[in-house]
Amino acid sequence: MQNDWVGRRAYPRLEMNLPVHFGLIDIKRLRKPKARFSGETIDVSMQGLGIRMNRQILHMIPIAIEMMGDKKKYDLEIGIDLGGNEVRVVGEVKWSLLDIPHLLKMGIFIKGMEHEEEGKWTSFIEKQYQESAHKTGPALRVIESIQMASNHLNKASDRIFQQMRSYEVNGRK
Repeated sequence: MQNDWVGRRAYPRLEMNLPVHFGLIDIKRLRKPKARFSGETIDVSMQGLGIRMNRQILHMIPIAIEMMGDKKKYDLEIGIDLGGNEVRVVGEVKWSLLDIPHLLKMGIFIKGMEHEEEGKWTSFIEKQYQESAHKTGPALRVIESIQMASNHLNKASDRIFQQMRSYEVNGRK
């Protein structure tokens, strides 16, 4: 399944290892995450992340089934460490690969983030694309990809976080 998504990606991925921590969001109740997990990125792009977990994998096996497809119950709230500057995003698992006993890999689509977070993320990714272009030659569609992703994230973020806030205001945490 992973290979299907690789061919359809609109935004180039950059190999990069960044620390991440994440929790589950119950998509029906929009509850904040209770359980927390940690890992690192495999790659990043404007609209996605590849994540790997080397620990706590046994706790994730029953949950992994409920993060995708018809049985989907959870999205992820992800904190990405950009070298002392954290960005929080809401992500949807598009694929996962379970390599027992020690490794779980997931492909994450970034559904949204707060406006302040979006600025940090866009600047970080833009800088990484520029550095990559200097090393490997001109990057194809990078500026257009950043603009399109920024517009998409803006719209999706507003919708997701407004829903979450309305649930918190109404006492449904």
